[in-house]
Amino acid sequence: MRRRPLRQRQGEITGEQGLARALRTHQVDAIVGERDIMLVRLKRAEDELEMSRDQVRALAAHLLSVRDSERAAIAREIHDEFGQALTSVQLGLAWLLRNLASGQRPLQMKARALLDSTTGLIRSVRHITVELRSGTLHELGIVKAVHAMARGFKDSAGIPCGFRTNAAGVAFDRQASAGVFRIVQAALTNVARHARASRAAVALIANKGDLIVRVKDNGKGISAKLVDSRHSLGIIGMRERARALGGSFTIARAKDGGTVLTARIPLSRAITEIATGA
Repeated sequence: MRRRPLRQRQGEITGEQGLARALRTHQVDAIVGERDIMLVRLKRAEDELEMSRDQVRALAAHLLSVRDSERAAIAREIHDEFGQALTSVQLGLAWLLRNLASGQRPLQMKARALLDSTTGLIRSVRHITVELRSGTLHELGIVKAVHAMARGFKDSAGIPCGFRTNAAGVAFDRQASAGVFRIVQAALTNVARHARASRAAVALIANKGDLIVRVKDNGKGISAKLVDSRHSLGIIGMRERARALGGSFTIARAKDGGTVLTARIPLSRAITEIATGA
């Protein structure tokens, strides 16, 4: 068998090596190209996901606003219809009680019982109306309204509730005021229903560009599972209200026992002006 010349064999080897290098380069380029395509697709997916999150949050904020408007409308209906009707019944029963003869003892007792029941119903209607409409919020402002809520918490839930603030001289935006009020209201409702607490405290503190809304109790403490549960609608609502105002929301067990809820809202989103003479 005749052997090929050395130079020919070397040329063939060099050609094979070049072909191998070319193939490897092509493969590397293909891999890099696929990686770049995947990165572009991943970035697009991340952008679409973030856009979806923003849309969901905007929808949640809109739904909360609609719900507040509906609550105010329902409160007006209850006040105007049921409240006035019950007041008329109360006045009629009071008149009847005054004009019954002294010897009509059974009728007097029945009228007195009906009058007491009607008075209790009027108080319930007034309480429901306040819960729905937050009338004190627009009359007093957010700081005084939250203070009044904390002060009345002992009467409604039997739990003493302290209050402190350094924002008494600040005038807050209407939307921010409504959001803060509902966060505190929902937080205290959770304390009354679930915490088994003997005391609570509410704070509205302006600090380093944020309005810090804090509600704390000394109850049994909240579990991490409940914090992240999609069934915890009250917590979800509070979180979305804080986010709708450009803020953040946390709720966790307090180090010394109980639960502490904190919402941080940028003052730039909350303040309308600094009140003078406060």
